[in-house]
Amino acid sequence: MAETGKFFRIRCVDNTLQRDTLSLGRVYDVTRDSERDGYYELGGLGRFSRTRFEVLEPNDDAPEPRRTSRSK
Repeated sequence: MAETGKFFRIRCVDNTLQRDTLSLGRVYDVTRDSERDGYYELGGLGRFSRTRFEVLEPNDDAPEPRRTSRSK
C-alpha cells in the first residue's frame, strides 16, 4: 500500500477508546507505516491500529469542485 519512508494521509473512521486523542473524520499524516505489525505511527500522537483509518488518495481531502448550472 504505502511505501516505507513516504508520508501519506489517512482519515479516522473509528475513534472507539481513543476519543481523547483521535477525532472521527479528521485527516492525519502518517510518519511511519508498520504494515507487518498493523499500526500507523502519527507524528506526535503515537501508534494506532490501521483498522481505525482509511487511506486517502492525494485529492480526497480537497474540497469538491463547485457545480453550477446555467439557465438558457
